[in-house]
Amino acid sequence: MRLAARTSAVVAALAMMTAGTAQAATDSDDAVKARVAQVAAYTTDPCNGAPTSADAAAASKLNGVLTQGLKGDMTAYRVSCARAVIDAVQKRGLDERAAVIAITTTIVESTIENISEKVDHSSLGLFQQLDSWGTAAQRLTPSWATNKFLDVMEDFYPNGSWRTADIGDVCQRVQRSAFPDRYGKQTLDAQRIVDELSGPGAVTAGIYGALSDGRLTYSTINSATGDRTKTVVSSASLGFAPKALATLNFNTLLVTSPTAQLYRVDIITNSNSLAFSEPTPLGGGWTHDMLTYDGYGHLYGIANGTLMSYVVSRPKPAASQVGQRVVIGDGFTMRTIAATGDDWLIGISTAGVLRSYHIAADNSWTGVTLADRWSTFDRIVSPGYGLYYAQTRDGALYRYFDHNPYDLNGSDIEGFGTDPVDTQGWTQIQLSAQPLVG
Repeated sequence: MRLAARTSAVVAALAMMTAGTAQAATDSDDAVKARVAQVAAYTTDPCNGAPTSADAAAASKLNGVLTQGLKGDMTAYRVSCARAVIDAVQKRGLDERAAVIAITTTIVESTIENISEKVDHSSLGLFQQLDSWGTAAQRLTPSWATNKFLDVMEDFYPNGSWRTADIGDVCQRVQRSAFPDRYGKQTLDAQRIVDELSGPGAVTAGIYGALSDGRLTYSTINSATGDRTKTVVSSASLGFAPKALATLNFNTLLVTSPTAQLYRVDIITNSNSLAFSEPTPLGGGWTHDMLTYDGYGHLYGIANGTLMSYVVSRPKPAASQVGQRVVIGDGFTMRTIAATGDDWLIGISTAGVLRSYHIAADNSWTGVTLADRWSTFDRIVSPGYGLYYAQTRDGALYRYFDHNPYDLNGSDIEGFGTDPVDTQGWTQIQLSAQPLVG
């Protein structure tokens, strides 16, 4: 990710990959490649039954997009093991970031194979857990092993603090490896694997909104069925109609006023009602037409066609913790944007086409058109996992699933046009999804 490249002042609590030199990344990939060769000689147990034709197809596709230690080495068996880990994370009710952490760990520890012989002390399984972790049968059961890993992760990072901690650091703290630098270099491939295999899943998407009278809304959607499961509306108003809205996490929003002031809005509750504290001013000069947060410390905004990025260094930032402005480029004539992952954006242009953008570490960018004929949509939001929700100007909300949101290709976007979330009722003037990644 770009966070470390932008500044040395960003604290370790930010959700960013471990910074390192190109040589360190190469060494890490070489270590994984060497592990692949070693594991080929070991005995393994099945992960999720026999690999299927779908697993083989996913392996073939992943071999075309992975760029790190498992590049060219995904197999149907490895895919079946990755699916088992991701399923365990989702059934536990944790979000995409937890799945990325778990898959990152298995890439380094076992190259995502359920190793059934003790070749490294007493370690067994996908996570190479020692005897002290559980019985052999438990450690060779992917769901048990994954949940045990997550138990330790949540013990070390209480109150969801793993959501904003460095992924490589989380893996290392749980595993206590002799090679702590290896995890951070595999997170991008882990993200690609999770996005390819998770599908819409059974995750809950949380979407905040703002009405024209300044009241806020919060809705939840079952991503597997597309059913809206809850909507609550605040009785209080912000006192203005927000010009832009970005969700940092489940209880923190950023909004801008018509007078170009930036405010932080702390949510008190969004369970059966929606209440929030008095907005905290964070400064002026925010003339942005739209804002979005990617869940990894990057806030993006567009003002008069210019795309800019900022670093957000706290879950509930003060004015000094939203800054380090970088101009990405001009010509971003968009009607709406959303973040789909770490330094990835999606949006609908004023010409009505769906666009995808990737922002590189040097602040250069790549953008492509994913689909045309999206002119009926005024707003789009994404909580991650390749999920897109698009609002029409007459109040309907449609859902889409991008099987690989990071391939700059729209041919694998699956639409559910005959089964929208709602055909009416979405009258918000702003929408913003809570990032499932953190």
